[in-house]
Amino acid sequence: MALVPHTEWSIDSSVRYLNHGSYGAVPREVTAAQQLIREQMEHNPNQFVRSHLPMMLRAARARCATELGTVEDRLAFVPNASQGVIAAAAAVVRRGTKIATMTTNYGGVVLGLRALARRAEAHLVELPALPPLSATPETCVTEVADHMGDADVLVLDQIVATSAQLNPIAEIARAVRATRPDCFIVVDAAHVIGQLYPALPAGVDAWVSNFHKWVAAPRPSAALVAVSDRAASVLEPLAGSWNAERGFPLSFDQQGTADLSAYLATPAAFDFLARWPREARDQHCRRTVSDAAEMLADAWGVQLPTHPDLCAPYMRVVPFPGERRFTPDQENAAIVAARQHMGAEIAVTSPGDISGVRLSAFLYNSVADYECLRDFPQHFGTPNGI
Repeated sequence: MALVPHTEWSIDSSVRYLNHGSYGAVPREVTAAQQLIREQMEHNPNQFVRSHLPMMLRAARARCATELGTVEDRLAFVPNASQGVIAAAAAVVRRGTKIATMTTNYGGVVLGLRALARRAEAHLVELPALPPLSATPETCVTEVADHMGDADVLVLDQIVATSAQLNPIAEIARAVRATRPDCFIVVDAAHVIGQLYPALPAGVDAWVSNFHKWVAAPRPSAALVAVSDRAASVLEPLAGSWNAERGFPLSFDQQGTADLSAYLATPAAFDFLARWPREARDQHCRRTVSDAAEMLADAWGVQLPTHPDLCAPYMRVVPFPGERRFTPDQENAAIVAARQHMGAEIAVTSPGDISGVRLSAFLYNSVADYECLRDFPQHFGTPNGI
C-alpha cells in the first residue's frame, strides 16, 4: 500500500501515476503554501519584490542548503538541472576549452553543451558509455578516466535519466583528479535530491539537482551548489542582471521580474516530507520500485539490465521483450497507449540497445499500481504492436 494517501496530492484519482521521475507531483499543502506567497506578492508587488523577496530568498536558500548538507552561500536557485549545468559549464568555458561529457548524459544538456562549444569556439568530446547490461561500477570509472584525455571541463550525470543508472561520481572524480587535478567537474544530479542521502558527492566542483522531483517542490525549482571554493568564485548566471557584481549565489537571485514562488515554497515541501520519518520514506520507495520491477520482469520474461550496485534507489528500467529498440515516435506511442488503455502514466526510454518502461516510485505509489502493466508488451511492445 502507499505510504502517503493519494489524497495528499491533486493527481487525478482515476490515473495510475507511475512516472514521478519526469515532472514530480506537488502535494496539496505545498501548492497552498506557494499560493499564499503569490497572494502576499500581489497585495503589494513593489514592497514584496523590493523589501521582502531578498530576505525570503536567503531564508529559503538556507533551509534548502541545510537539507543538502551545505551552507546558504554555496547554493543558488535555478529553474532546473539542465539550465544549472549549462550555467556552471559556461562559467569556465572559453575559446579553446576542451569539454568532455558522455553520450548517455541527458539529451537536453548534451545539446546545450554543443551549443555552448559552438558559441565559445570550444571543443566538445562525447565519450561512449557501455549499455546497462554491460556496465559495472568499475567500467563507469574507467570509461571516463581512461578516455577523457586532457579535458578541462567534465560534465557527468549522477543518475542517467534514460537507464536509471546511478553512476559512482565520487570514485570517478577521484580517478579524474589523479591525472587531471584541475579539471572542472560539473554533475547533473537532476534526479538525486530526495533519492540519495547524503546527496552531495565528494571531489566535484558544481552539482545541480531538481527539488521538483523527489522533494515534491513546485515546478520549477532546482539547486546549483558550488561544492568547491573554485566554483563559488566563478559561477554566474547565463544572463547577468541585478546583483551580478555581488557574486555567487546572489547573482542568481533576481533575473528580471520572475515569479520565484516555487523557490520560496520549496521549504514547505521539505516540511511536508518531514511528516514521515526519512527511513520509512526511503524504505517504501526502494521496496516499491524493486518489487514492481521484479514483478514486471518475471511477467515479461526479461532480465533487469542494471548492475545491482548501479541501481538508482527509486528508479528502474524494465526492458520490453524481444530486444527491440523503439524510435522516439514509438516511445511516445507506447506512453499514449498506456494512458488510453490502462489509465497509467508511464515513461518509456531506450538506453543502449533496449527499450523499456522506466519505473519510478514515490510515497503515493504501491506495487499494485504497476500490475496494470503486466500485459502491456503483449499488446503494444511486440514487433507486431507499436
